[in-house]
Amino acid sequence: MVDKTKIPTSLVVDRVWIPMFDSDPRRPIAHVGDRSRRIAGAVMIALGAVLGGAVVIANSAVWVAFAALLIAWTGVAYATGGRTGFYEVSEDGGLGEYLGRSRPDLSQMRLTKPR
Repeated sequence: MVDKTKIPTSLVVDRVWIPMFDSDPRRPIAHVGDRSRRIAGAVMIALGAVLGGAVVIANSAVWVAFAALLIAWTGVAYATGGRTGFYEVSEDGGLGEYLGRSRPDLSQMRLTKPR
């Protein structure tokens, strides 16, 4: 499984999928997120929400509300960027090959909690 000592401290393992059958030659797959980018993205999303709320309360111009939406959208894009994505788990429990940000084929695999 995943050995947390072999993963950089800035990364967080969210989920791990392992093959359902022992005869399946595929490696386990982990979804990993970048902790610092998530925090910065959450701050940007909160800033956009506060600005959007202020626009509604103040009954201000629509373009200001659009700016708040852009700030929040940028926060989402930033939080899901960087080294975030799916990785194969190597034999020693570290991260192996990067599979990308989009979900790979996880059929015949079951979700487990990262340990």
